[in-house]
Amino acid sequence: MRKLIDRAVRSNLPSTSFPGATLAGLIPVFPIYYILLILPFIPSDAGERLENMLFWPVAVVLVLILIFRNRERIDPNFLRSLPIMSLIAYLLFAAASVTWAYSPDYAFSRLVVQVLLVIIVAAPYALPITTEYTLPGTHLCYVIALAISAVFVLTTPPSPIGHPGYFTHKQELGLLSAVGVILAAHELLHGGWRRILALVSMGLGIWLIFASESKSALVYALVALLCSWLILLLCKKTRLTPAYIVAAVVVASMCVSNPIERLGYRLYGDATLTGRTQIWGFIDYQISRKPWFGWGFHSYYFVPNSPNNEAPGYIRDMPSSHSGFLELKLETGRIGYWIFLVFIYSSLHLLERVRRKAPVRAWCYLSIELFAILINLTDSNWVELDAFWTVFLFVAVEAAYLSLPGKVPGPKQVPVRVGKRQQFVRTRPSASRGPLQSARKFASEISGEKIPGANELESFDR
Repeated sequence: MRKLIDRAVRSNLPSTSFPGATLAGLIPVFPIYYILLILPFIPSDAGERLENMLFWPVAVVLVLILIFRNRERIDPNFLRSLPIMSLIAYLLFAAASVTWAYSPDYAFSRLVVQVLLVIIVAAPYALPITTEYTLPGTHLCYVIALAISAVFVLTTPPSPIGHPGYFTHKQELGLLSAVGVILAAHELLHGGWRRILALVSMGLGIWLIFASESKSALVYALVALLCSWLILLLCKKTRLTPAYIVAAVVVASMCVSNPIERLGYRLYGDATLTGRTQIWGFIDYQISRKPWFGWGFHSYYFVPNSPNNEAPGYIRDMPSSHSGFLELKLETGRIGYWIFLVFIYSSLHLLERVRRKAPVRAWCYLSIELFAILINLTDSNWVELDAFWTVFLFVAVEAAYLSLPGKVPGPKQVPVRVGKRQQFVRTRPSASRGPLQSARKFASEISGEKIPGANELESFDR
């Protein structure tokens, strides 16, 4: 499997830029901005929102025009990388599931939106775009969203189960805050205005997590940040990839009876995880009715005469399975579930290549991916029209892009000899003379190289 992935990501095309490469690199950030800061404020009383119906097609047309005008620069090896191929395969299977979906009309309309989202986020990476400002741009979106949420928390009453901010449910505010904390941790390793914004978003994020009463989101975020650092250190020592380490943990957990329930009892004194185990029991029964192909993509919840109406008691009113992995099996069966797992594990695998080029950025990517895996154990967030899935998609696709030979986060490289190997190191001529010691030390630890002093140096094996 490792040889297959490595062979798929080899590229012989020169990494030549083109006019507008920096702006094109910000295109994947636009959906995050739209979903976080525009979509929640569009009234939806009259059914479908006209603005929402216009944004996605118009954005896709603009992206396709950009791709067409620079078609000679398209790198087919990006499209052939395993994360991208598996993501396309999952969407194709989801499209096929419309034919047997419980509610084909709803399944088709929801699938179209997801396909448009994937095109906007992933298609620009087929070109040699500049990714230097993608993470700062994403973090800026979260800073603005956290600031607006803080105003809502201070000026509006909370719900009985926690404050939702300007969202409809407290869990959305918890996810926003947790991802904001992860992005802020990355930005803290930079200087200037990026560090100032990081301090602001870190403080707001932690406060809003407690205001939303989504403390599990904070625990998952801190665990993801710590474990991703440890995993990258282990990868440096063993030359394994994060995919192998995560897979080993998953296999080990299979040897423990009811690991999630046991952990919930240890942490919260509640083995049912606030009633989730009863929900999972009913969902397992529904999965067993259509085990291989599922009920159809997004064709179970929020459809007329939903099959969930057969559920007993409070389970009938649940908006999701409260497990992203169970929901994959519920909607697209075992086939779709395993295809999606290939997407996740191949994304984790390619992070080893990113670590060698940009260790600090790889730490951020891995933290977000680990957080997504953890949060989907107890909530459903895969392939949804929300900011969290969009950020995960953006991270997975950008990691696949940066794993290609010749792709680096920034435009400037200078040759440096490290040991017996010649590497290319990115520098900032305009940076201050004083090196950012924390970033240098952190990058050296998880990359395994002595990195020369600079504001942020990212090495690339040639």
